Amino acid sequence: MEKKFDLSVVLLHDQMVDKTGKLITSSLTMIDVHDIARSSRTYGLTNAFIAHPSPTLRKLARTLKTHWEGEFGTRYNSNRKEALEYTEIVSDLDEAIAKVDLRTGKLPKLIATSAKDGGDRVSFETMRQMINNDEQPYLIMFGTGWGMSEALLKRADYFLKPINGPGAYNHLSVRAACAIVLDRLLGT
Repeated sequence: MEKKFDLSVVLLHDQMVDKTGKLITSSLTMIDVHDIARSSRTYGLTNAFIAHPSPTLRKLARTLKTHWEGEFGTRYNSNRKEALEYTEIVSDLDEAIAKVDLRTGKLPKLIATSAKDGGDRVSFETMRQMINNDEQPYLIMFGTGWGMSEALLKRADYFLKPINGPGAYNHLSVRAACAIVLDRLLGT
């Protein structure tokens, strides 16, 4: 089946908030890189961008990617190489947007995610239809820490409804949230 959509994700670490609401830059977690790459590849995304402002942490992420794409990593687990093939390490949201624009000639529509309720939200079904019936590239923004800053959220063209379970507790890992969002938008 030929892929009709152009969808990417970006995992953001800068302009996040901590549990007190203070603006922070969160740390890069290697398991997030692995798992978001694997989910992105499973659902046929065009790219998975990992964005961090620290040159040192971007270098660390590139080292991880290079390891799994190299001779030893490929022999040890070729699935990791395939998953990381479409993963790109960037400094921020603007660099991810620029890469999509360079590849497609169009600025991507930005889709924000958040575990918090409120605001004008679009349903997963509506977003699914838009992604599958439009030649427009889309970029889903995932935050770390305690979520994205208001400045980042305001940049989004669309804001997905939160993922909710049956109880009041709602603090999924970003890699779990990414997998659920992708399944709701693209799963069969």
